[in-house]
Parts: sequence; C-alpha cells; structure tokens
Amino acid sequence: MKAIKKLLFLLLLSYSVLLHAQIEYQIIDNQSKEPISNVLVYYGDNSIYSNVDGLFFLPEELKDGELYLDGLGYEVLKIKVSDIDDYQIILMKKDQFLDAVVLKGEPIKTKKLKQPPSRKKHWLDGIPHYHGQEYGLFLIKENDRTDVRLTQLTVPIIKKNADWEQSNELMKKKPGKKWYPVKSKRLETNFLFRVQFYEMLSDSSFVKLNYPTKDFIVSGKKFKYELNYSNEEIVFPDNGILVSILNMGPCDENGDMLAIPRFKYLEHNGDTIKTINNIYDVPLIALHPKKKNESIDYFHSRYSDKAEWREVSERQYPRTIGGPMKQLGLGYELEMFYY
Repeated sequence: MKAIKKLLFLLLLSYSVLLHAQIEYQIIDNQSKEPISNVLVYYGDNSIYSNVDGLFFLPEELKDGELYLDGLGYEVLKIKVSDIDDYQIILMKKDQFLDAVVLKGEPIKTKKLKQPPSRKKHWLDGIPHYHGQEYGLFLIKENDRTDVRLTQLTVPIIKKNADWEQSNELMKKKPGKKWYPVKSKRLETNFLFRVQFYEMLSDSSFVKLNYPTKDFIVSGKKFKYELNYSNEEIVFPDNGILVSILNMGPCDENGDMLAIPRFKYLEHNGDTIKTINNIYDVPLIALHPKKKNESIDYFHSRYSDKAEWREVSERQYPRTIGGPMKQLGLGYELEMFYY
C-alpha cells in the first residue's frame, strides 16, 4: 500500500513539473551579439522582462503563441514562438531618439525655480504604479525667448498600501458593520524605476529624447528618491518636456529583474479570474492638489503594442470629497535662462 501511495505521489509530482515546465530564451543585439536586459516581452495579456543575461522564461504550452518584444533603443519585434531559432531572439537597433536640445547662447539673466515634492504619506493620497506602467509630468516653457534646464528631480513614493486581506478578515468578525478601518502594510517587493524624457510632436504624440536615463530601486525603506541632473544638459524643447517615470517591474536588491509575470489567474466559483500579481504590494506615487493651468499628467502602458500616451483623466486621479483635481507630486528644480 505504501509503495502504491509513493508511486502515485511521484506520478503527481512528475505531472506537476511537466505542467509548469518553462523554456528559456535569450535576447541578443543584432550587431554586438551581446545579451539585452530589461526587454519587455509580452504574450497574450501577460508579460515579463529579460534579465541581466538577456534571458526570460515562457511556459512550454506557449510554443504556438506569439510574442511582442519592446526594448529601449530597439525596433519592436512581433514573432511567433515557433519561428524562434535556437532559443535566441535578435533585436534590431533603431534611431528612435530626437536630438538633445542645446542652450541658445549666453543668457542675459538666470533664475531658479523649485517645486517641492508631495509630502503625502497615506495610501489614499497616492496612485498605484504597477509594473509596465509609465506616468509622465508634462512641463512647459514660459516663451520662446527662454531656455529651461532640469537640474533635479524628486520622486515621492508612499511606502504603505492598503492591506485588504487583513481588513476583509476583520470585517468577517464584525458582520454587522459595512465598513471597517483598512489596515496598511509596508511595501515588501523591490521595483526598478526608470526616468526618461519625451518631446511632444505636432500630432500630440511623444518621441523619446536622446537624454540619459536614470534607474533607481524603489523599496519599502525610502519614501523620497532624489535624482541629480545638475551635470547633465536636460534642456526643454520649445513646446515643453514630458518627464516620465516607468515602473520596469520587480527586481532584487541589486536591480536585476525578477521573472514575475504581471498577471496571474485565479479560480473562483468555477470561473477563471485574471488579476495583477502582487496587486497590494506595489509602489504608490504620491499626488498633490493640482493648481489651475498647471502642468498636465500623461499615462502610458507598455502592455499593448498599440499603447499610446494619453492625458490622465479625473477618473484615474479621483478627487477627494470637495477637493481639487490631483496630479503627480513630483518635485523638481529648474534653471531658467533669459535672452
């Protein structure tokens, strides 16, 4: 009897391993043949990033599926899994950047402008920033006779999110109450964030500027991330600049991407429900009240090959009761040059 039970256990274990078998693929540069890290690979309605060695893993059952690959500085590639040779995917570099803007010359005078970051610390005052999402703050110039240079950027993060699971348990203990104070918990997963810059074209689309990107790790230990640009020429184009904050996804303490898909599937009452992985363990960018005629926020999701930047709506940044519209609480320091 024991032998039969052991055999059944081994059979079930083998079946489980086969069911969750994954295949390793590598992404390489078409010229240098070097591996490319941090490439977004999305398949169906799920996705994953390549790691520092250009590797990513897909379930074996996706061998007949189709992939989209989107890497910074490379052409977006659409490829069938069955067309991949030797488990390697080659990406082509592209000239997708607009040239950097330079200062006009010797200014008559200069002035500094400082916008402090939001100091909000409660999760109700933040917007969840799931991985693969990009939020941007669009800053404009005063006039054509002025040059503006970014010298510092501060990204305020709310470290605690709502702990709905614990709150639901508390509500079960008091069934007569319709509402129970929501508990909160500290961010447990590290996420790799990237700052990028875009210029708006005449058709209101955005193109990435050839400015250096900066990456930083968001954890539950800090609530303010300061990035110094004083030694770099981040000069505004004439029609303004979009300062973008991209959540590239979960990472380890060294900034190496973790192989955690964005979505997971749950069985509930006989139905399959798609939900975001770690939906309550995600950084929140702090918001602050928006002033009239102030900067505009934009939103972009990398989880669709048809994704475009769009203005943030009031629905995404809900008002507090009787309160004003909100916007990203980014802090920044600018240097103004007058000619």
